[in-house]
Amino acid sequence: MKPLKLSMTAFGPYKDKEVIDFTQLHEHGIFVVSGSTGAGKTTIFDAITFALYDAGSGEDRDKSLFLRSDFADITVDTEVELEFEVRGRIYRIWRKFGHDGDRAKREFYDITGGQIIPAVEKFQVKLVQAKVEELIGLTQSQFNQIVMLPQGEFQKLLTSESKHKEEIFRKIFKTERFTKMVELLRDKKKQAEKLYEHAQMQQDHTIQEIKSRLPERESALFAAINYDAINMYQIKQGLIEEQGFYEQQSTELSQQYEQVKGLATKLNIQFSEQKLINERIERFMQRQTELSCLQQQQNEMAIQEERLLLAQKAHQIEPLERELSKLKSQLQSATTAVEKAKLESEQAKQQLITATQAYENVQKDEVLLETYTKNISQLEQIIPIYETIDIQRNHVEQLKAQQCKAQTLYDNLQGELVELKLQQQNQQNVVTELEQAVAQYEQTFEAHATAARNVELVKETAKLQMNIELLKADALSKEQQATKAEQALHEVEQQIRSNQAAFLAASLHNGDACPVCGSTEHPAIHNSEMLHVDDTQIEQLRQHSDAARQSYYQVQSKLEIEQQTNTEKHNQIQRQQLQLEALAQYEEQLQTLATHLADLRVKQQQLTTERTQLEQFNEKREVIQGRLEKGQAYVQEIQTQLAQEKGKLEQSELSLLPQFTTVAEVQIALSNQLQQHQSLKNELKRAFDALQQAQLQQNSSEVNQLHAVNHLSDKQHEHELAHIAFATALQNEHFSLESYQQALLAEQAQHEIRQMLEAYKQQLHTLTAQITEDQEQLEGKQLADLTELQQQITTLNNEQDERYATMKQTESYVTQCITTLQKLEQSADQIESYKVKLQQMEQVYDLVRGQNDAKISFERFAQIGYLEKVTHAANERLRILSNGQYFLKSTGRKEGNAQSGLSIDVYDSNTGQTRDVKTLSGGEKFNASLSLALGMADVIQSVQGSVHIDTMFIDEGFGTLDEEALRRAIDILIDLQQTGRLIGIISHVAELKAAMPAILQVKKLKEGHSTTEIIVK
Repeated sequence: MKPLKLSMTAFGPYKDKEVIDFTQLHEHGIFVVSGSTGAGKTTIFDAITFALYDAGSGEDRDKSLFLRSDFADITVDTEVELEFEVRGRIYRIWRKFGHDGDRAKREFYDITGGQIIPAVEKFQVKLVQAKVEELIGLTQSQFNQIVMLPQGEFQKLLTSESKHKEEIFRKIFKTERFTKMVELLRDKKKQAEKLYEHAQMQQDHTIQEIKSRLPERESALFAAINYDAINMYQIKQGLIEEQGFYEQQSTELSQQYEQVKGLATKLNIQFSEQKLINERIERFMQRQTELSCLQQQQNEMAIQEERLLLAQKAHQIEPLERELSKLKSQLQSATTAVEKAKLESEQAKQQLITATQAYENVQKDEVLLETYTKNISQLEQIIPIYETIDIQRNHVEQLKAQQCKAQTLYDNLQGELVELKLQQQNQQNVVTELEQAVAQYEQTFEAHATAARNVELVKETAKLQMNIELLKADALSKEQQATKAEQALHEVEQQIRSNQAAFLAASLHNGDACPVCGSTEHPAIHNSEMLHVDDTQIEQLRQHSDAARQSYYQVQSKLEIEQQTNTEKHNQIQRQQLQLEALAQYEEQLQTLATHLADLRVKQQQLTTERTQLEQFNEKREVIQGRLEKGQAYVQEIQTQLAQEKGKLEQSELSLLPQFTTVAEVQIALSNQLQQHQSLKNELKRAFDALQQAQLQQNSSEVNQLHAVNHLSDKQHEHELAHIAFATALQNEHFSLESYQQALLAEQAQHEIRQMLEAYKQQLHTLTAQITEDQEQLEGKQLADLTELQQQITTLNNEQDERYATMKQTESYVTQCITTLQKLEQSADQIESYKVKLQQMEQVYDLVRGQNDAKISFERFAQIGYLEKVTHAANERLRILSNGQYFLKSTGRKEGNAQSGLSIDVYDSNTGQTRDVKTLSGGEKFNASLSLALGMADVIQSVQGSVHIDTMFIDEGFGTLDEEALRRAIDILIDLQQTGRLIGIISHVAELKAAMPAILQVKKLKEGHSTTEIIVK
């Protein structure tokens, strides 16, 4: 990545838009950024980092909110735009972070070849960030460590302890995947522990279940179960013995069960045979009773049979009776129809007479139709004349209304203009007063900003002192806890060794060789008591000890950082001649300035509002004056049109008829004539239609009367024939009318009697045959009492059930013994398998997380490889910068009890000794740190082949070098520049500025904000 152009607006000390065109450097790829303290040199680096990663260039400048300019107007947004080149393509990225409720925004385009193409699908934070990292090949942490070397931070990699280097290398080389591997192994180990414990619990549960599955008795099995220490061999042997015991018992119970079962079967057969005989005898006696009842019903059945015969004869005559009844009803209807036809004929004759008289009366007024037609024609001819005159009248009235409205509007505008002139003068006075009030805003703003920085500095220093005291107390407490935890762990480990010695001592006998030293004499055998030590307890104590010591190191590290920061803050306070005790006075001054500044801001905002209001008054006045001129011309035009239309109307009204004044009166008269004409025509038509309808009605009634008389005659003849046929049928079947009606039965009733008779005959025949058959089969047999036999069977069945249940229970005990033996075998195999896996996982987990002799984790091991590559690359330049005196070495020296391996020492070829890099002087540390940063860049480019580091910015540090060391450092940077890199250096050193071919000059103006200028020598 190589920057081409940087634009900053309301960013840091840059009030307005500030543009830095790096292309003005031409072929000069190295330049120095120069300017007074606080002018905004580092802010340029912040702007580049903010444009790319939405953050500042250092840990204390990371939050974008701190980069908002205090000099910029509240209406101006903070924006940064960067054009840069990556692998031959040019990109432009723009960012704005919101303030006063506005949301942050961003844009990212590929502008290669003059085309503007979005670099991402949507300008979302994650998409833009991912695209930047993809193009540059570096994360923000990597960028700040090897490209943008922030002020006071790039020496941390050199002098920090291993745990701090580990964090730096984790961000740069992304070794956090190894940490995730440790977490994965820890989860695997816990899973193996759970499986092992579960298998043991399952085995214990299986053993304890024996008591609930088998009846307890005096045997080897239950003696082994109830013993304090469980012996699996004794448990298994006891189960085998129990199995044999219950198998023998089951065989004996099975034989007893078969004997009882045979006797019960014999009695059940005897009982069933006698019970069948008893049931047949009882059924024979019941049938005899039923036959006697049927014989008593013979007379009743004969009566029902006679009734059914008469009903069948009556059923044959019933159709003739229904036909006679039907014809009788039709005869009555025909008689009624004849009487109705006579009445309707008389009514039709009377209606014809009335209609004839009405038609003759209406015919007398038919001559009036011609008169109405003439009047209608005359009225229709004069209507258009009256309509034209009414239109002229309406037009005149509209012009009068328009004249009145226009004159009213004109008068209102004149009054509004007078009032507006007065408001405009008052507004001008308000604007003048506010302009005088806000004249001192800039001066007050600068004083307030200075006071705010002083108060913040004093507060931070005081807070740092409090934090240091708390951290000292916390560090002392953490150290005591760590010491206590290590002592507890040491005691447990000592007990383990004591237990091991006691175990060996128990197996030693005179003359036997010691498994440790091989001696056959044992003058001092260990006799201490063995105490049980749980492996889980040891692991917990070890973890607790490690955690306590790690916690102490973290607090101690924080304390050292806070103390260093406190020293820097105190130096800054002394340079600015401030006092911690005067914080209340500084805050009071700040509050006074803030109140005054807030009032000025309110007035400034009010001034903007009032100016806008004044401009609106001016615009409104111009608009009203234009409307007045147009209104006066419009009033004159309306008056001219009104005079012309009045003359035309007076001329047209001379042609009106005296009886009609308006077109409405003519239209009413025409409507009346039309209604009278139409009413007369309708009356004539209704009278004629009524006469025709009366004539038709009379003819129809006469025809209907003739048809009714003929129909009545036919029905009388049919009724007589039906009556004769019915009487003949009754006589033939020897029925009187009364006996016929009594014999009639419905078909359903006949069907029921018929079924009853058939069922009676069938039942009588069946019972007679069954009784005859039973008499032959039951001859010589009698009823027997089965109560005693039933009791014997019940007793045997109960005994049989009890023996069967006991036998099955015994068989289940055999099955339980076999199943339990199988479960114990499976549990033993699982426990052994899980134990082996758990031991393997514990060994791998401890090795990877650093619980080994070297105290190096797998992640730290990988980082050591990267560190060796970095130091090797760094020594190529440090050899030149130190004139061959110093070489960096990656050593594995211990750093207390914590994990180590990332320590950096320096080899002094003058003394032949290796020492800590912290013993180097300030200039020597700068050279070593610069070499380390350049070596880091080389290694990253080699590890990540797609990364090309074309730019490097260095903030301060050259002031610690002597003339010779400075010359060598410049030579190193020039050599880098000649490889195509752009190198920018922030420095106050005059020799460095003189040696650079180009200068980016940052000038702080008297108003407090800054500007930039590129000077090419």
